[in-house]
Amino acid sequence: MREENINLIVKAVKGYKENKNLEELLKIIVGYSGLGFYREVKKHTEEFLEKGGSRGDLIAISKELPEEIRNIVCPGELEIDGEFDADSFLEMGELLWEIGSPEEAKDNYIKAFEYYSLLGNKEAAEQVLKTLKENYPTDVNVKTLVLEDTKDEIIPKLKAFVAKSPEYEVDLRYALGKGFHGENLFSEAEVNYRRILDLDGSHNCKRLLVALLKEKGSFGESLELARELGEEEKTEELYSIFESLRDSGKSKIGENVLKEIYEINPDFKDIKQLLGMVSVEEKVEKVSVEISPEEKKRVNTGNEGRKDEGFEKKKIVFL
Repeated sequence: MREENINLIVKAVKGYKENKNLEELLKIIVGYSGLGFYREVKKHTEEFLEKGGSRGDLIAISKELPEEIRNIVCPGELEIDGEFDADSFLEMGELLWEIGSPEEAKDNYIKAFEYYSLLGNKEAAEQVLKTLKENYPTDVNVKTLVLEDTKDEIIPKLKAFVAKSPEYEVDLRYALGKGFHGENLFSEAEVNYRRILDLDGSHNCKRLLVALLKEKGSFGESLELARELGEEEKTEELYSIFESLRDSGKSKIGENVLKEIYEINPDFKDIKQLLGMVSVEEKVEKVSVEISPEEKKRVNTGNEGRKDEGFEKKKIVFL
């Protein structure tokens, strides 16, 4: 179930970034609700309403929401029965008006108005209110009815709501971070990695954050974090950062990183060659290893022959 919610969140976040469809935001809210991430549920619910989403759409997913947020979105005094909704109240009101039962009709009209208002169906609510004022021009209760934007009362309550942390937060954020990272959703992955490190500074997601920052081109911060890793991981990540710096045309900074790796482990990969630090003896030794024993013998034999020839020439001269 957790894996299903994580996949839902990652896919919906990617979709929302691409098309800004509020349906994707609702999926994100449902996904975070399933994981118990109240802070994210609160944040995205506010965003949904501020971007023009209706309270009715939130009520439609209210069973998926945490109880505390469900009570803010869908107050108990106006709980909606799925089989007897605003349209049903309106139809009943019109029927009662036609058969000559104005008081019963008024009650149903008012209920329809309240439900349409609650659901965020402004056009329908305005139409019912117009009918009420035409049919009951002197009614005191009808005169007090005002169409209000119900979002205005929800958002302040959401902002005041203190969200609690989910159970197994570190493990869940680690899975979320890797999911986001795999889809190149760097900012979302980074938020989760940093939250994990706030909770557990020794967590191995630090290495993933180093890689992520490098991919983003944030080399300075990536280097700082890489230096906090264990020796083996540190040298590997520093070398990877060097490669990225070199590919980015930042060879001077890359050379400094190579020197830093050399101080840690001078024999790591091709550090010496990259720094031009291979000694003359090492070069000679390398060349001699590459010459076969037969070649050595042939060369030595040839040298000896030339020495003898030179000696005979000298003898002839001096005689």
